Amino acid sequence: MRGFFVILFSSFLLIGYLLAGNSNNNNHDDNEFAEFEDDFAEIVSDPIVTKQPVKEHEKAAAKDEKFADDDDFGVVDEEVEKDLGSDDAPPPPQPLKFADVPAHFRSNWASYQVEAIVLAIILIYVINYLIGRATNQSIANAAFENCREILEEQFAVVGDDGITELEQIAPILRRDTDYTFSAWCSGRINLHYFNLQMRMVKRQDLVSRVLDFFDPQTDRLTIKSHLESTNETDPLVLLVGDKKTTSKQFKEQLDLSTFTTERKQTAQQINLPANYNLYADQNEIVFSILEPGIIGLLKKHEKAIEFIHISDQFTGPKPPDGETYTRLPEAQRYLSISLNLREIQDQETMEELLNLVFYLIEKVKKFKLSREAKFKAEKRRKEFEEAFMRNTHQYRQEAAQQRKEEKTRERKQKLLDESDPDRQRRLEAKELKREAKAKQPKMKQLKMK
Repeated sequence: MRGFFVILFSSFLLIGYLLAGNSNNNNHDDNEFAEFEDDFAEIVSDPIVTKQPVKEHEKAAAKDEKFADDDDFGVVDEEVEKDLGSDDAPPPPQPLKFADVPAHFRSNWASYQVEAIVLAIILIYVINYLIGRATNQSIANAAFENCREILEEQFAVVGDDGITELEQIAPILRRDTDYTFSAWCSGRINLHYFNLQMRMVKRQDLVSRVLDFFDPQTDRLTIKSHLESTNETDPLVLLVGDKKTTSKQFKEQLDLSTFTTERKQTAQQINLPANYNLYADQNEIVFSILEPGIIGLLKKHEKAIEFIHISDQFTGPKPPDGETYTRLPEAQRYLSISLNLREIQDQETMEELLNLVFYLIEKVKKFKLSREAKFKAEKRRKEFEEAFMRNTHQYRQEAAQQRKEEKTRERKQKLLDESDPDRQRRLEAKELKREAKAKQPKMKQLKMK
């Protein structure tokens, strides 16, 4: 917007300058004989002409010659013209020719095509921003209203922002950015948190809207929930959904790429939609979670459901290439589902999908594996932790060494800053004793039984 006003102000200055120049030119052009008057003034003021003496008889001769050669300044007596005849008549006087005057500023817009294009682009961008922002807000509010009733039935608080008092909280969707919206829900057993996050197409950005023609995006509603974990819950990792989306999730999420494999034959056995992929830790998990009723809902809302992710080892995305964790993140029991808002047109569909989410939450809580499958799952998790500890041992040593050196620098700096000589000597002796102890070889002490 600041650039828009700068361009507009510059245009007004340019218009004023051109109008001032045109007024000066018009004042000069009003006198058509100004050029001849200037020439006459130069001739009269010429010193050679005014100072040279002229004789009387030369003046008379010049006067007679002048009248002889003159054609009466273009004026001919009618009687003389009749006597001489039409053949000897002098030519008619030529009309005056005026010089071409530049067109007025208001009729010369072709000179400002670049400025007009820039102003048009800025205007289009501003209009698109306002319309796109309002459109995203209206779509998000409509989706939230479709699921608001069932959320109020399942949770004590809907739209918790963590600041407002619980008695004053109203179920309102919060706008995080111009294209992302969220709502937190709390007050339900088996859940630490329940978060609805809506990510819209960037309609407020003109460039993103143009790119959307080549790579179409969609409005998404992602439901993330942190499940309560107890000693009675069994381990499981499962991902089912659209092929393109699940393939991306499998590559990016640490728990999926570590504990799951693709189960094509199992997907055919349970009659999953052809456009779906299935990743699971074990086949027993698939048959226990994906019951025929859930398979029926997946087929019914195949285009609306992008993926369902259930895990007891969720730690977020993998670290970027070239980086690694120095400490294994704390795993949490997690359930997430992503929905395509363009395929959810009514409140009934939204309620069916939310009921599916709450059913899966209860299903995971009561989920049990056989003894053999549970032992196999726990063994795989233990092996992963041991491998992680081996691979990150060097990084942990380097981090510990850096912490040790930092503490040594702090002690020496404290020694230098000490103003009391006695206390400084005691600190110096203590530091020397610590360094001498660190240089001694380490020996293991064996206890005799």
